[in-house]
Amino acid sequence: MNIVLATALIIAVFLKSDWKNWEHYYPEMLYIALAASVYELIGYKAFHLWEFKETALLSKFNVHLLHNLVVNPIVVLLYLSNYPIQGKKLLYNLKWILGFWTVEWFASILHVISYHNGWNLVWSLLFIMVMFPMVRLHHTNKSLALPLSVVISIMLLLLFGYI
Repeated sequence: MNIVLATALIIAVFLKSDWKNWEHYYPEMLYIALAASVYELIGYKAFHLWEFKETALLSKFNVHLLHNLVVNPIVVLLYLSNYPIQGKKLLYNLKWILGFWTVEWFASILHVISYHNGWNLVWSLLFIMVMFPMVRLHHTNKSLALPLSVVISIMLLLLFGYI
């Protein structure tokens, strides 16, 4: 499923995004990759809230790399490069939130992802509801998004008993 998802997203980028101007979205692509990688560092040994399962083709490490360095940045490129300038921003965000969550729900049914330490699909939905607006905020106001990201991260670490 991971390779199929990555392949579908790569095709979607060329068909549906402003991939020729990807540099305009590069800071947010790095933002999401860095956030996912920091999560991996925090949970490396024993404190994952969610974890991708290894497959016959990809080790657990490679699955995480694929998501952190390919899938998530491509999602950000697709999301931001099609963001409406005027009008239906709430509907657009809801579409992305529900779409991203639906893919995760499907992955959980297929046992491609597992949940630990109190995390579940409801927490994932809440996280995704924050994630997409934070990516957009980072695109429009990095000086607000970065400290807010740290505060949200610390709150999650406290809430789930990591610190």
